[in-house]
Amino acid sequence: MIKKLFQSKKELSQAIMEKGEKQLFRLAVIIDVLYALMIYKLFTLMPNPEVDGFGREELFRVLTESYLNYTVIIIGLVLVLLYWGMSNSLFGNLQRTNGFHATLSLLQVFSLMLYIYFVRLDAQFEGEVALMQLQSAFLAVAGFLAVWSWHYAVKNNLLSEAPSKQEKDDLYIKLMPEPVVSLLTFPLAWIGPGAWTLGWLLLIPVGWIVKKMVTRKSQLTEEVSD
Repeated sequence: MIKKLFQSKKELSQAIMEKGEKQLFRLAVIIDVLYALMIYKLFTLMPNPEVDGFGREELFRVLTESYLNYTVIIIGLVLVLLYWGMSNSLFGNLQRTNGFHATLSLLQVFSLMLYIYFVRLDAQFEGEVALMQLQSAFLAVAGFLAVWSWHYAVKNNLLSEAPSKQEKDDLYIKLMPEPVVSLLTFPLAWIGPGAWTLGWLLLIPVGWIVKKMVTRKSQLTEEVSD
């Protein structure tokens, strides 16, 4: 009787593992499709003669006067690509997923989709403080959801055995620049669109600092192990 119960528990565990692996594949496909749609949507925000109602005579004026829109679109594209890279890092060592982890991952992507929505509104209503702040807020939410999903995956044994403890810890640090910079840009919206837009350049020094932190941490770990 005890042997049968043990076998049943083992089979159930294997069934859960198999289910989680298949669910991970489906989740990864859905997320990649959503990222592709977001990138496509950003390109549709560019001025369009049929939609915006301008002709050949107004073409030069529209292109020169829409520089801020182009800047916002480029920043949006860069940020979406950064978050897509973040998603690849999060999924790279996952062995399986479960309902809660999948929910966190989808909420992260939905936060980015809301960010794209406010980018579209920002392209139509330039200089609205609330729209800029909502973009910053939803990017921050997406970033911190990524940190949460990684933490949950580590604590609930959803990863393969490949990543070391140091690599797991390092990824926490690597996930932080985007949401931190998003929070820093939030108050810059009150200064103006220019200051808010330039604020995203903080990704460069913050990313450099994070890279140095990870490198230094790795060196210290190697020194201790030696």
